[in-house]
Amino acid sequence: MKENAPSNAVSPQGRRVLVAVVNGEPGERIQAWRLQHDPREAARIPPHTTLCYWATGLDVDDLGLQVCHAFPAAIPIGLGEVAEFEDEQGTFYVKMLQTSALDAARRRLYDATHLDMGPAREWPWHVTCVRNTNGRDRRTLRSAAATLAPGDTWLLDEVACLELRGDRYETVRSWRLDR
Repeated sequence: MKENAPSNAVSPQGRRVLVAVVNGEPGERIQAWRLQHDPREAARIPPHTTLCYWATGLDVDDLGLQVCHAFPAAIPIGLGEVAEFEDEQGTFYVKMLQTSALDAARRRLYDATHLDMGPAREWPWHVTCVRNTNGRDRRTLRSAAATLAPGDTWLLDEVACLELRGDRYETVRSWRLDR
């Protein structure tokens, strides 16, 4: 398994990621905004926060056991304004707030109770809005980002293992979390 960390490298075919899919009204709002301002990425992968950047090669049944262990119930997550990462792609993202329950779930996800997913690594929780702003008018994107109102709370109630097939990520398996 490759290092479990965010990367701007081109993803190889067959790459698998583990994500929490942003569903409900917040997901619809974010996706509508993405379709307008980053249609390629919006078609490639649903609005999400990444739980494991490199899930390729992990047994899906064991992964499901580990996911259910890590997420015994749905988690309410606060959503904030759009911000920008200071990375080479100038990524725009929705801030995630009140993430202590999600932090605890991440620790359980990597505790190897059912599946060794490698070492846990922390990164800022976020929902990407525009992955790559290079060659784009960032001032215009910032103005547009100010209009994105994702909603106050998102109920994290679905975790999915996605695999890159062609030019988009397809669901290999997903798990609905108890409400």
